Amino acid sequence: MPFPGTGIIPPGWSEHHRPVVAGGMTADCVIERVTDGPAPFPLPDGWTGRTAVWSGMARIQELKRESTAFPTDQPTESRQYLIQLPMLAANPLPPLHVGERGDIVTSNGVEYTLKQRMTGSELWANDFIAWENQTQQNP
Repeated sequence: MPFPGTGIIPPGWSEHHRPVVAGGMTADCVIERVTDGPAPFPLPDGWTGRTAVWSGMARIQELKRESTAFPTDQPTESRQYLIQLPMLAANPLPPLHVGERGDIVTSNGVEYTLKQRMTGSELWANDFIAWENQTQQNP
């Protein structure tokens, strides 16, 4: 129990720790938005209907939630990832699109589609759930 008149988490706790979390982000990434054309799976060769909206460092971690489906004769496999992006004033993150036409994060030649934004009360980073469709990107 904290002392009377004090709290367990002091004011500015999240802001104070954000540089620590950002320091652990080791993957260069670029975030692009699909501006026109077909949905981004897979994109036709030579198609340029994307616009870069942000670039910087990220932390990407695979979540153990694979799924396999047979919507047609070709099986597909999707993997889910936690993507952490910094929450710093030096390189502010614009509002990103999530969902079926979510923004595309590219890091080390791998493309991830943002599906969901994670929120909470003490935020040290911008957290997203993304997926990679391995079957269509690696035929």
